[in-house]
Amino acid sequence: MTIPNFKSNEDWEAFTSMFDARWHCKKALLERVKDDLYPKYEWVELTAGALEIINDIVQSLLYDVEMEFEEKYPEYKRPGDDIFIPRHSFKQDVTEALKDALGTDDRDAWELYSDGNLD
Repeated sequence: MTIPNFKSNEDWEAFTSMFDARWHCKKALLERVKDDLYPKYEWVELTAGALEIINDIVQSLLYDVEMEFEEKYPEYKRPGDDIFIPRHSFKQDVTEALKDALGTDDRDAWELYSDGNLD
């Protein structure tokens, strides 16, 4: 999705207001998970892997809660929202497929894929 060409300043303000509300919600959820997992650390002290874990947990929980909420309150169900592929399962699926196809181990298969060296 791209940012639309707004027809009026009011449309721009409505869009940014929605963005701000979602951002504050997502930020609060990220903070909550970080504080539970890494209570003695500030954001700048965390590794890239830790940041990835925090984001993955929040994304997964958001999906689970959204599905549960929509089951309980069907009027909120949106069409086409039934598919969610966690990034790690995709990576694992690609790694397994490459491992099988190339006859190599997990690390070699993923390195070949991520480096673009599938020739």
